Amino acid sequence: MKMVVLLVTLLFTLHADTLRDEIARMLIVGFDGKRLDANSSLVRTIRRYPLGGVILFAKNLKTQDQVSALTHRLQALRKEPLLIGIDEEGGRVDRLAKIANGFKTPSAQRIASMKPSEAKRHYLKTAKALHRLGFNLDFAPVADLARNPQNRVIVKSGRSYGSDPRRVVAYASLFIDALHEEGVLAVLKHFPGHGSSAGDSHEGFTDVSGSWSPDELRPFMALRDKTDMVMSAHIFNRHLDAHYPATLSRSVIGTLLRQKMGYEGVVVSDDMQMGAIRKNYTLHEAVVLAINAGVDMLLFGNQIARPYRAETIIDLIASLVQKGEISRERIDEANRRIQALKREPFPDR
Repeated sequence: MKMVVLLVTLLFTLHADTLRDEIARMLIVGFDGKRLDANSSLVRTIRRYPLGGVILFAKNLKTQDQVSALTHRLQALRKEPLLIGIDEEGGRVDRLAKIANGFKTPSAQRIASMKPSEAKRHYLKTAKALHRLGFNLDFAPVADLARNPQNRVIVKSGRSYGSDPRRVVAYASLFIDALHEEGVLAVLKHFPGHGSSAGDSHEGFTDVSGSWSPDELRPFMALRDKTDMVMSAHIFNRHLDAHYPATLSRSVIGTLLRQKMGYEGVVVSDDMQMGAIRKNYTLHEAVVLAINAGVDMLLFGNQIARPYRAETIIDLIASLVQKGEISRERIDEANRRIQALKREPFPDR
C-alpha cells in the first residue's frame, strides 16, 4: 500500500513539475539592473524552469560589452534556448541608440520614404547589431496603418510605415527579411491594428470601435507566413468582441487570427502590465482570459508597474489549470508552438 501511495505521489509531482515547466515556457519577463545577481529571483527561475524568454529595456543597457556579457550569461544559465528580446523598431523606439556609438535605426516613417534597397541596408545593420549583442528576438516590425493623424502612440511617433497597406507590407517585409538573415526572430505588431486609435493602451482602456477598419488586417494577413510571432494589441473593438480587448478575446485571437486568417504561429501579448489591462483586470482575470483566448506567450515587462516574479505567475497559472479555469490542452498547444519556434535557427550562445 505504501508503495502505491509513493508511486501516486511521485507521478503527481512529475505531472506538476512538467506543468510548471510548460507554463514557464509561456512567459517573457523583464528585470531590473545591468547585470545578473546570482541570488536574484530571475536567476533562480532560469535555473529551475525552461523560461520562455526575457526582454531588455534601456535600463538594462550600458555598453555594448556589458550587453553582450549579459546576454551570454542569460543563455549560460538556461535549461533550454532562451528568447532574448528587445524593442528595436527604430526612431523613438530605438533601445540600442544609447550604446550604438552614433548608429541609429531610422523610424518606420522615415524608412518608408527610402528606396527599398536603402531601407534594407539600414535594417541589415540593425539586425547585425542585434545578433552581435546576443539578441535573438526583436519586437518589430510595426504593421499598424497610420489611419489617425492624431494617434500619439503609433502615428505621431513615426512608428508606422504609412496608411497604405501595400507600403506597410513592403517595408515590414524588408525588416523581417533582414532580421532573418541574421537569425533574429521577428514579431509583427499590434494585431488587429493600433494605428486608428485615439488613445494609448499603455495608459488605459482604448476603444477603436468607431475608427478601426478591416483593411488594418491586410498587413497581418500578407505577412502571416513570414513573421515568427504576432503581438496582440490591448485595444477594444465592439464589432470584433463586445466584451474584451483583443489580447483577452477568443473572438479576435482564436476566431479571427487563427481560424479566419489562418495564422498558425506563436501569439505573444503586448505587455500585460499596460494600463489597458492592469487598470481593468486582476492578474488572475487577465491570464485566464489571455491564455483561453489563444495567446501563447505572456509578456510582463516589469517596467511600468509593480514587478511580478516569474515564479508568482507560474504558480498562479498552475493553480488555475488545476482548478479547471485553463485547460491543460491549451497549455500543451501553446508549448507545441513555442517549441517549434525555438527549433528555428537563431543565435544560441
